[in-house]
Amino acid sequence: MKACVDSFAAGLSDLKLFLANADRETELVKSLRSEARQSSLTPDEKVLLIEIARAGTAKRQYVYAVAIIGLYGLLERLVDSILERYVELISSIVAHYDDLPELIRKNHVPLSMELLKAVNEDRHRGDLTVSQIISNLHSCLSSANAFRINSHAFVLHRGNIKLGKIRDFMNALGIDASLRRITVIPAFETFFAEADPPRDVKTVQDAELELMLAPIDDLVDQRNLIAHGIIDDIETVDLLMVRCRFVTAFVDALHELLQQEVWRIEISHRNAQPLGRPIRVFNDSIVCFESNKCKIAVGDRIVAATGDPLLPFRSSQVINLEVNRVRHQELDITTSTQFGAEVGFKGSSWNLFQNAR
Repeated sequence: MKACVDSFAAGLSDLKLFLANADRETELVKSLRSEARQSSLTPDEKVLLIEIARAGTAKRQYVYAVAIIGLYGLLERLVDSILERYVELISSIVAHYDDLPELIRKNHVPLSMELLKAVNEDRHRGDLTVSQIISNLHSCLSSANAFRINSHAFVLHRGNIKLGKIRDFMNALGIDASLRRITVIPAFETFFAEADPPRDVKTVQDAELELMLAPIDDLVDQRNLIAHGIIDDIETVDLLMVRCRFVTAFVDALHELLQQEVWRIEISHRNAQPLGRPIRVFNDSIVCFESNKCKIAVGDRIVAATGDPLLPFRSSQVINLEVNRVRHQELDITTSTQFGAEVGFKGSSWNLFQNAR
């Protein structure tokens, strides 16, 4: 799933560079039109500069249209790809189809039927075939040792993806995508804390949450207007950059919600090594354990089960490992040993698990 986010980030970086360059070009034109600079221009350069300046409004419309359509396109591709990847990931964690979350199993067949219909009517763009979809279904329902789920069925949609549709996708996967849960993700907390005026999402009333997430649907609405040739309002580059930061926060929140569920499934299916509760915590970041059987290395991931229903897990890579104040890159413990692991979250007496993805 991280690869999906990285792909989104790369596309967004290109878009933000385009916006920054458009802003710089506008400033350059203003500079060249000043009296001090006019005398150094040739007649042809002056004519060209006048023509460029006259196209100012049209150019601002173009920049705005590219930004809105490009940003929405990045978001839609991210949602499609990361949800498909999530389904594939948890399918690789569980041993049998029946071990998948109940809602995935419940929705898989009817959604696969919709996917079959879309492929049969050529409404689906991709390399899926009817026989492939049916074969995948058979592998799931026949108790085959190796099952293949139709992951694309869970993101099949017509038209644009609004916030409600994204939440529907998540709910079909059995993931709580309540507005409250989305907004308390650290990325959104940071975004709103840095907004003007700043807001503490933890103090926001439930009735206001939908308004706080309204920029997602507004992006879709603006994209549709532009697609129909309607550009009534032109946002400044600064405002478009704010849109980019908001969508980035939303993408981070979506990724975090999916990752939380992956950790839950890994832990429940014993795909993570339990470390238990720390025997001590130093400086809020060094968690100490005693174990007689454990393999752990710097760079391994530790997941803490917090008991918080909104964010039940926190995670961090192991930054440092120590035994008796001596640092180690890795430990292969076979006798009772006390060791400390430095992590990136605030340590507590939570149950910890190691090597979760």
